[in-house]
Amino acid sequence: MGTDYTWAFDRSFLVFLLIAFVSLTIAAKLKSMIPMPLIYGLLFAAGFGTGILPTDMMLSANMIAVGTIAFNVLVIHSGTMINIKLLKTTKKESLLCIIASLMLVLTVGFGLVPVLGKGLAFLAPGSVIGGGASCAIASRWVLDKNPGLSVFPWLIFMFQGLFSVPVVTWALKREGKALLAEFRANNPGAAAENEEVSCNNIPDVTGAGIPVRTGGMPMSDTGRDGGPGTQRRKPFCGRIPLKYKNTAYYLGIIMIVTVINNLLHSTILSGLNLNPNITALLFGFFLGSIGVIDKAPLFKSDSYGLLLLGLMGLMANTMAKYPWQTLLGFLPPILLVFAVSTAVLILCGTAGAKICGFRPERGIALTMNCMMGFPVNDMLTVNAAAGAETEAEKGYIKSQIGPVLGIGTMLISNAVSILIVSIMVIFV
Repeated sequence: MGTDYTWAFDRSFLVFLLIAFVSLTIAAKLKSMIPMPLIYGLLFAAGFGTGILPTDMMLSANMIAVGTIAFNVLVIHSGTMINIKLLKTTKKESLLCIIASLMLVLTVGFGLVPVLGKGLAFLAPGSVIGGGASCAIASRWVLDKNPGLSVFPWLIFMFQGLFSVPVVTWALKREGKALLAEFRANNPGAAAENEEVSCNNIPDVTGAGIPVRTGGMPMSDTGRDGGPGTQRRKPFCGRIPLKYKNTAYYLGIIMIVTVINNLLHSTILSGLNLNPNITALLFGFFLGSIGVIDKAPLFKSDSYGLLLLGLMGLMANTMAKYPWQTLLGFLPPILLVFAVSTAVLILCGTAGAKICGFRPERGIALTMNCMMGFPVNDMLTVNAAAGAETEAEKGYIKSQIGPVLGIGTMLISNAVSILIVSIMVIFV
């Protein structure tokens, strides 16, 4: 016998999609100054609080099942996206981001324990610099120990952009002007190559199937950097014909790794009290680096958007379990966490810029971007180049800002935050 829900599947799923669409549209119209997760969360909180939306809506819409799939594959996907070559060419910036993340752990994770209590304080730093996957991990793993706190990481996720976007926008505007003056001084009357740059290591959105690394430069068909005529042995994933690489292939190979990872934790690693997400991230990084798994497989699987909606479904389902009075009760701790986090990241960016020898605005954009991530930083990069008059000038600004902001997504949001969350939830 099936479970009786308040609403039927079609109605639940349609209303969920409408709320997600409205949230994305409003955020895009406002240039993410009010972030999409905040709009989305407020709409669901209001709907659940007033009784307009039934609390079993996400179960009826089957988005919990989709979110469970996303939860199991996104960590491995994130591990494959770690780009060692980019980290080597941006050593100072990468180290600054890592130091800023560790400072958050010290000041927020440990420093705010006397004020917030260990549970909220330990959940905060990884969630502040993490994306949906990190917040889902924090929410899921705290359920067994302290279920009353499971909504807190999602509430942090809602407010990230409200604090980071204005600061990064200001910093990039100033940095963009400085870069423009620098380009014009060094290239009087010269035309530079027009280069479209992305902030993330994502596949070509034109559908050509050509991977693109940070900086917008296509990779060779071996999956490694190389010029025309470069003869290198193809990795395992490169030997599989493209016609066989469909949605089932990309999701299936990730699930093989997931099954192996879970099997290890139920046998060899069972007594170590080690969070499976840590080894999943390491598996993704290692297998992606040696070419067993394609880089960023979910971007190529035609399922990434649906999986992200699944994560948002998990967020809404968690919020449905809390009355609006309880949600409001979390507001003071959230504001305190973000006030301290913003101050720490700005100070780290300013001090790090002075030590590393680049402009303070660049350092602030670098560290505050760790609280934001892709795709918002991609939009802000385009906005930073809007003041340029020629395509050459725009290309130069994007080529300087894009890889720097890409570090925050690839290294911090997709890796370091998952490690921090996975370690600290053990002690909540």
